Amino acid sequence: MESQTTTAPYKRISPGYMLLLLASTFVISILYYQMALLFSDNPMPMFDYVVFTCIVAIIILGAYQIFFWVQNNNYFFKTRCLAIGIDKYIPFWPIWIWPYSFIYYIMIGMVVIQISSLSEGLYHIFGGLMVLLAQCVFFMIFPCRVPKSYREYEVKNTSTRYLKFVQGLDNGRNCFPSMHNSVAAYVGLVLLPTIGIWSYVFIASIAISSLLVKQHQFLDIVPGLLLGWGIHTLVTLI
Repeated sequence: MESQTTTAPYKRISPGYMLLLLASTFVISILYYQMALLFSDNPMPMFDYVVFTCIVAIIILGAYQIFFWVQNNNYFFKTRCLAIGIDKYIPFWPIWIWPYSFIYYIMIGMVVIQISSLSEGLYHIFGGLMVLLAQCVFFMIFPCRVPKSYREYEVKNTSTRYLKFVQGLDNGRNCFPSMHNSVAAYVGLVLLPTIGIWSYVFIASIAISSLLVKQHQFLDIVPGLLLGWGIHTLVTLI
């Protein structure tokens, strides 16, 4: 049985960085309010955007701590690789790291813009936390990685340098199901009444980019999408 003791590097957060984060949260909340005035039919008062953005920032920081704890401790079970025949025909296009990384957060920001009340926003946060906890259970009891060859490439431009940076933030054992795709499906379905077909374009772009940057295999994608859909359906019924 292969060694499972590799851990991701611990990321220290300095007081200066925390101060910058707090200041940025306030600025971002104002931007959300201004964007809501342009694109939302029923925007919240500005102070509500400040409150909600602060809550989101705290939740994201806490969620990442849970995520990193799990990936530093998910070596109790055998690590598997779910690569199948179709994966070898999928090309490696590092330039797709940009939509993979940034469209994701832009769409989460759009959720903040389109909510009409703090209670609605809290329901969306609750659903997001359910996605995270479900993912962490999978990562703990069914750790999966991509083939080692997927991370052996020449670093020769901005895209490959940034991809290598992103890959340095995880231990490679958290591939199944794809968390990028579960969150994309959840966020896309939340935004469906607002942006219509563009929600599906967003979900598809994350699924495609996950494969083209070799962060995931084909068998990671569909379960991730189904997980996001399932959580969204459950939250809608509550």
